[in-house]
Amino acid sequence: MKYSPRKPKSIQKLKKEAWTVFSKWIRKRDNYTCFTCGKNLEGSPALHAGHYISRRHNATMFDERNVNAQCMYCNMWDYGNMGNYTLNLIKKYGAGIIGELTKKSRETHQFTAKELVEIIEKYKI
Repeated sequence: MKYSPRKPKSIQKLKKEAWTVFSKWIRKRDNYTCFTCGKNLEGSPALHAGHYISRRHNATMFDERNVNAQCMYCNMWDYGNMGNYTLNLIKKYGAGIIGELTKKSRETHQFTAKELVEIIEKYKI
């Protein structure tokens, strides 16, 4: 992070910026295709980066295994299409993934500014 005479960004602003960068990276990684229904939505604002474990859990918020491209219908209107999400996670990562993510989500994690800047730099496209 370059020196700036301005006031440093708050954790909240850095977290929002990190999410913006990370979610764009996820959608590109997944070839703009919904993880749960298979629709390709390249260029569409209706493509989200959907979490298996809710993003309110900091410990899994930026876990690449926990976040996958999802169409707006699956992510919002079909409540994450959890049946297909679960099956596809198991196909992609193996049977232990559900337990791993669940266990990790129960950990308490407070982001530091340094950590969020590292996430931003890592996932910048």
